[in-house]
Formats: sequence, C-alpha cells, structure tokens
Amino acid sequence: MRLAITPGEPAGIGPDLTIAIAQQAQPYELVAICDPKLLQQRAGALGLSLNIIPFDASAPHRKSVEGEISVLASHLKAPVTPGTLNTENADYVLNTLDLAIAGCKEGSLDAMITGPVQKSVINDAGIVFSGHTEYLADKTNTKQVVMMLATKGLRVTLATTHLPLRDVADQITPALLRNVLHIVQHDLRHVFGIPNPNILVCGLNPHAGEGGHLGSEEIEI
Repeated sequence: MRLAITPGEPAGIGPDLTIAIAQQAQPYELVAICDPKLLQQRAGALGLSLNIIPFDASAPHRKSVEGEISVLASHLKAPVTPGTLNTENADYVLNTLDLAIAGCKEGSLDAMITGPVQKSVINDAGIVFSGHTEYLADKTNTKQVVMMLATKGLRVTLATTHLPLRDVADQITPALLRNVLHIVQHDLRHVFGIPNPNILVCGLNPHAGEGGHLGSEEIEI
C-alpha cells in the first residue's frame, strides 16, 4: 500500500511531522509530496537523519524503513523560514494536493494524508480556499462530503465545515442532516465494520434549545 502525505504549509509543522513519521518503520510505503530540499533542511534543523528516495510509480510497492521516505517532488517557489508565511508558496501547497489527488484517482497512490495548511496565506495570495475538505470535494466532483474526527471508541461527524459561526444555523437543514446521517451510517457499517452503529445527534443551541426558549432549531429542524 502507498500512502501519500502532503506536509501542507512549508513554514509550519507539517514538514517536521513528516520527518518524525519517517523515523519509524511503516508497513506501507509513505510517499511525501513536497520539495525534497525542504525535508532535508528541516531534518538538519531537527538533528535527524533522513534518506530520501525519489518516488517511482512503476516500481513495486515496498515498506518504509526507519529514517527513509519516498518523495514525489514538487518545488517551492521561494525559500522557507520556519514560522514565516510567504504568499509566493501558496501555489506550491495546492500543487502538492493536486499531485496527491491525481495519484489516488489514477491508482498509483492508495490514499492521502494531509498536513495542516494555513488557509489565510492561500487566500492572501488571491486564491479562494476554505479548506482541504471543500478543495477535495471540488477536485473530485463530490456533491456531499462529510468530515469525521475519529479516535478509539468515538467518532464525531460535522454537519457543516469551515463556515463563520454566524452562518452555521442557516446551513443546518433537514435535508443536510439526512444526507450526512445516511453517509455516516453507511460508512460506519461498510468501512469501519460496525454492524449496528449508535448515532447520536447533538443539539445546536445550549441545552438543545431548552424547549424553544434558547433557540428553535431543535424543534423545527
């Protein structure tokens, strides 16, 4: 299995996390999609060794060994200083996502893991970007996507994604909740292997509206 990882904002923590993951042997091939020079520079700053293998989609799949990572190269537009954002690298961040999406769609990659991006610097570069979720939906022509936060024994699904708080209530509709719940129920059964999932729907307002005294969404929607 090949898992692509896009480290995200080059001045952020994503490259460091990618290097940290590569310090451990993995039962799959981890493919970082980024500038290999960035990883080498950050590995040096962290005092960690890192052996970079150029990614070859035609080569047999392999397991990742300790201190080694495959890299599908995408080159930065400007030098990176950790902690300092630069709009010149906004296109680079999105290009790493595009390469990962293309690899997953064509089958050379099996899944993608995304490091954190700084949405503001992408927008400051003149590119409208609200988040990974919406970007992936647009690039894959997916009408309805669901974001899930998962840990052992608990999974939390969001009805809305990346909206100003004042807009959330207007976006919650019976149709939206039905669609999200159908997707969650299907995937809990068929992806997570839970035959009879127990799904609870949280209230929107404090005390779930307190019988309509603190909001009517729970009653009407």
